[in-house]
Amino acid sequence: MSGDDVLPKVRDLFFDEFFGELERVAANIEMDEVIDEPPLLIDELSSRWREYRADTQGRDDALISVDGGVQYSNFAYGDFIVVSRACALVHWPGHDVETFKSVKMHVDKVYDQRDRGFIPSYVRMITEYKAAYEAAKKVLEVGGEPIVVMDGSLYFGRFPYAVREYLHHPDLLTELFDSITNLRILGRDNNFPIVGLTKDSSVFYLYMTMLRELISKAGLGRLSPEVESASSPINLRLKSEQWPLDDKMAIQRFLEKRPLCDAALVKECNMYEGYTWPLLLAPSIYYGRDRGVPLLLGRIRKNLGQIRSEKVVKALSSFFKCPGIALTYWKPVESCRPFRVDVSASCLGLPEPWGGGTGNRFVDASTSMKLFEKVLNHLSYWFVNQVEYNMPLKQADMLARFDRELYRRKYEPFIVKRLEELGLLITDSRRDLRELDG
Repeated sequence: MSGDDVLPKVRDLFFDEFFGELERVAANIEMDEVIDEPPLLIDELSSRWREYRADTQGRDDALISVDGGVQYSNFAYGDFIVVSRACALVHWPGHDVETFKSVKMHVDKVYDQRDRGFIPSYVRMITEYKAAYEAAKKVLEVGGEPIVVMDGSLYFGRFPYAVREYLHHPDLLTELFDSITNLRILGRDNNFPIVGLTKDSSVFYLYMTMLRELISKAGLGRLSPEVESASSPINLRLKSEQWPLDDKMAIQRFLEKRPLCDAALVKECNMYEGYTWPLLLAPSIYYGRDRGVPLLLGRIRKNLGQIRSEKVVKALSSFFKCPGIALTYWKPVESCRPFRVDVSASCLGLPEPWGGGTGNRFVDASTSMKLFEKVLNHLSYWFVNQVEYNMPLKQADMLARFDRELYRRKYEPFIVKRLEELGLLITDSRRDLRELDG
């Protein structure tokens, strides 16, 4: 087969070279071996699986679906502008749909490429949490019981622990932690769930917790700390290369050739409709750091000084006094891929501060799932298929989605003009000028 026979409409100056490189790569890819053996953790997973057929009529609560969008501008000499918008849609049986909106702009000098990636996500999270908070507060004021569902994870997979960030944008991080804290405390004090729904996830939190339990059952409890500190089976294999020979040999039978991330494991094991028993997640900042949060607070005080650090430390301390986050994997029907569902620990009867946890653990077997299963009743009602999984979230996404072209042609010129009226000189980069010149 030649490039002429494939996608003729996409041919360009480089297409023949591209097609040749594609064929070279394809020839060197080793086909995955067919593995007849079941996944190593299939029995562990089965013991942690709870079958649940949702009651789609049990939806008296107000479902609040939250999503947001963000755009940003890079200018010459470090000027950086971020604009985010979010909306929270309230679907409450017997009531009209209500919309709560939030918009935030952040203007700064940014020279570190990492910050150009982190800052937009922080600004977006602030707008989403503020919209969710206002919507939940309104529902409570009129006597309703809210259920907040946010698009994506509730968990900081990469917690902002670098002091460099707190030196550069302390006010933004303070606002971020405050916005999250406000919603979690509101949920805790009024006993309503906050949920994050993720379509695709490739983490190993569930896998590694079950692997640690399996290794302990095998009489190898001495290796549990090493497993606890590993982020994935791949990472564990690398770590084991440095172990004493006896330990290295003992761990081999627990290291699968093709380990499956959490969602893939649930899919591969063909579980019935239901969910995994909730796994309480420890704050990610603890991993690999002996003193965790206290060390971070001390470094912030030392580097920012007493006056500048006061608000940041207060916001961080309040954040870690909030209830934590638990993770489950949910299948609304047996045939679909699982969804990752993060849920506030307070709705599982765990209102204690998150800051005390130093490792992931399953919640107690006697924990009531009544409030969490009310969430699944709503999600199952709106479930269509594994693409259109939740119509209110899809509607929120359509309203909040921030098209790049719309931003560049409508929002950005207005922002630049207004800032220049205030005396801030904004200079286009040479690349942008070249694109404008055609």
